[in-house]
Amino acid sequence: MPISIDFKNRLCELVDETDLTRAELKSLMKISSSSFNNAINYGILPTPRTLIKIADYFKVSLDYLLGNSQSDDFEPGKTPVSFHERFDRLCEEKSVTHYKVGTDCGFDKSLISRWMSKGYLPSLEILELIADYFNVSLDYLTGRTDYRN
Repeated sequence: MPISIDFKNRLCELVDETDLTRAELKSLMKISSSSFNNAINYGILPTPRTLIKIADYFKVSLDYLLGNSQSDDFEPGKTPVSFHERFDRLCEEKSVTHYKVGTDCGFDKSLISRWMSKGYLPSLEILELIADYFNVSLDYLTGRTDYRN
């Protein structure tokens, strides 16, 4: 599992700014104790779905949560959009197939079929590759915001 000290520090800062206990936060965010404790104690990056739950709770961008940005400004999208819808739209705009994206980004094209048919999210590493490929933020790619960058 990937570890990020920047993520750990940022999460600890956000948690410390609240008046809630860690147990209360885990419950409100609807994330598992192990994911929360591993993130807080060791900086172990949780799944993208869990990262999104944390970022949604604190109303921050994924880049801010991951320690990749100093700005905590975040404006959620007006209409919820799934990763799958956004990915389809970005492929259409760039006139590329899903499989071309996989080939160009260097990951197994069979993963895309699983994401699309089962509603899975890619790993954070692959989300970052796709976001870079389309020159958009993780938040735009995952449908959290309407702003591309």
